[in-house]
Amino acid sequence: MLVPGMVLADSIDPASYSDSLDVGESVTVRKTVTVTEEATSSVVDVMFVFDITGSMGGEISAAKSSANDILSSLGGLGNLQSGSGWYGDPLHDGTHVDLNATNTGDSSGINDMWDSGSCTVAGASGGCGGDFPEVGYAALYETATETSWRPGSNRFIVTFGDASFKTGPDGTDNASSVQTALTDNNVNLLGISYDSAFTTSLEGIGGTAFAAGSTTDLVGAISSLVTGSLFDYSEVTVDDLGAGMPGVGVSVACVSADIGTCSGDTATGVYDRTTERTFEFDVTFTGMAEGTHSFDTHALVDGGIVATEADRFIVGEGSVSVPEPSSVALLGTALLSLVGFRRRKCRRS
Repeated sequence: MLVPGMVLADSIDPASYSDSLDVGESVTVRKTVTVTEEATSSVVDVMFVFDITGSMGGEISAAKSSANDILSSLGGLGNLQSGSGWYGDPLHDGTHVDLNATNTGDSSGINDMWDSGSCTVAGASGGCGGDFPEVGYAALYETATETSWRPGSNRFIVTFGDASFKTGPDGTDNASSVQTALTDNNVNLLGISYDSAFTTSLEGIGGTAFAAGSTTDLVGAISSLVTGSLFDYSEVTVDDLGAGMPGVGVSVACVSADIGTCSGDTATGVYDRTTERTFEFDVTFTGMAEGTHSFDTHALVDGGIVATEADRFIVGEGSVSVPEPSSVALLGTALLSLVGFRRRKCRRS
């Protein structure tokens, strides 16, 4: 279990870097990534997806309460974002509220879900529809593919329902397409089940179902997945995740890999957090477009961000020019002459 308030312990050194480059000019900086023996916090994205059809009338209030409890429990992760989606029949909206960092029932859209059988979301009709089955596949496919997942985040969809799923209205959103979308976007699927039919559909696409009221178990599962992915690891690298472009190009070469080996830009091996480990990388920054460019470069462990460096480059015409030696000499001579003039003036007075 993650401990609330836990701070990021892994590091990248230097923690910041700034320079001036001409267009086409490059500079290479040695980066040291330290992966500690302590568990760390991580970047976590959670989307809550609700069945809002009529049969959920007796459970929707409990589902919303559970979602708020889960959101509150995950607050200690430190770098959490949350949002929500819903499905009825035939309507659905897998990204009703996209990820944001405020993390309350209102900001995530949890509290928008209908109560007392009105089948509305934020005052608009959600299309209660006929019950059993519902278009859960379509909603989950949309959540997996259209959510603004953050690069390097641990990604979770937590869904609530009491009915089986059916192929979406356009005939393409089915069990197979959802499984592919979850895998391609590296999303973990968990759910709170109010009926065995929902459990069967969820498990059929690789999800894990928890019985109604088992919010503590679900939070524990999320925490275990996050900490488990952090304890044992096999790859370490440095990457700006495309943030420097189009102004600054970034390339990486692994230099040392602790007990493992370097392969291109990545340190590979069988690692764990039983001891602190260090890895070295040569990161080359190349000026691509004139202007001032500020972005982050990250240390990644198995693709997840564990530490961040702030970079700033002035490229081309915006760069700070250094005076030529002859110009510096002329400036020094002028300053000395001015000092001599002021001294003579003082003596005359």
